Amino acid sequence: MQRYVAVIIIVLIFPSALLAWGFNDAIGNGSPIISVTSKSSAMGGVWSLPSSGAASIFLNPSELSMLDGTLINISTAIIQWSLTVHGVLDYDKYDSGSAGTVTLASGTEISDAVSIAAGITKVSDFRFNGISNILEEIGPGSYQIYAIDILDSHGTLWEANTGISVVLNDWLTAGVSGGIRFGTGSWNLRHDIVDPIALDDTTEVEWEESDFCFHAGVLMPFEFGTFGLSGTNATGRYRSRVAIGFQKEFSIMYGSTLGVEFDIQSIEENNPAVSGKAFANLTEMIPNVRSTYSIGFNRASDYHRAALCLGTGATISFGQVDVDLGVSWMSRSRAGFAFPEPFISNIDDAGTYYSAGLSWKL
Repeated sequence: MQRYVAVIIIVLIFPSALLAWGFNDAIGNGSPIISVTSKSSAMGGVWSLPSSGAASIFLNPSELSMLDGTLINISTAIIQWSLTVHGVLDYDKYDSGSAGTVTLASGTEISDAVSIAAGITKVSDFRFNGISNILEEIGPGSYQIYAIDILDSHGTLWEANTGISVVLNDWLTAGVSGGIRFGTGSWNLRHDIVDPIALDDTTEVEWEESDFCFHAGVLMPFEFGTFGLSGTNATGRYRSRVAIGFQKEFSIMYGSTLGVEFDIQSIEENNPAVSGKAFANLTEMIPNVRSTYSIGFNRASDYHRAALCLGTGATISFGQVDVDLGVSWMSRSRAGFAFPEPFISNIDDAGTYYSAGLSWKL
């Protein structure tokens, strides 16, 4: 009994993990939006395990088999972030901003073994506004500003998908979904040289993409717990992803579950990004209210270092409608690269994710 109490205390102290927001990746693959629903955010951004109802067509479509009738999922979120850059002269540059996301999906079971769904969601953001001072060394330990780089980047990728799941037998359900991953974006890099005689330089790029995407996954429910496996393909500005997870019902508190998940992004590259999370969905300590907590890490590719992320969430039941609320926070410290680049020793990111949604059973 003491062991289970200790587990509950640890979970309550360390609430929800959210994958690190990629502030500096405003030109390449952008920042992935992992919270398809508020509940998936509170669970640490899980991909392979049940978290999103009809919206699972964007994660693991085999979850559609869990629909009991017709379900509508609506979710929206605001992400606020900040970035501080530490240079060799202890000169810090600060950037802040916000982005929004929304999900709309609907699904239904058409037989005891087959369920279908369709929906649309935002999957990544390319927003970044920042200033970098380009320094030159004029003597031992002495520097001066040579130029200023100003970057203004913004863009969005969306997915519009349909999916189907089939219960193959008592221990295996498979699902697949597909559609279009599309969006537009632009970035403007202005290089202002301090010397008034020198000519300034501006680089502008606009892009538009529309690529076929698909998701596939399985759920394997056993008496001792449920395994989940899912993945999605890479497109022009989006990373491939494979996730595997396991969850088990918590016998001391009937209806509660504990779970873990591990995933790999950019699986085709030599240095992929990896992340892991552990979560708990707790039964009703307050009538009609379920709470969710999780903790995890994210280590992106390139020069990034591992990040720890925290948060919490709750589901409030009103009969046929469940309201999901979530607040997640993340922090990351990493080496500087891409923009800003020269003379940068360290970059600290921090972001807070405020999300709300509902699941309406018709």
